[in-house]
Amino acid sequence: MNRKEDRPSKISYERHLNQMGIPEDQKKSKGGRIPDYVKYGTWLRVNDPGHFEETYQAWKAKVRAQEARQ
Repeated sequence: MNRKEDRPSKISYERHLNQMGIPEDQKKSKGGRIPDYVKYGTWLRVNDPGHFEETYQAWKAKVRAQEARQ
């Protein structure tokens, strides 16, 4: 990875969520609202931008705090 990809950007957050996958309790097959076949980060950014932005800001603060400790 290069430095740009290491920065806490919205794109890197979306990729992070896509790699994590859909939380089990949010999958449609388990009674949730998110289709089982989608990329979680992309789905969240498109379908629930308010929640995406809130969680992105929290994630960004966490990543920057970790970087400051190093």
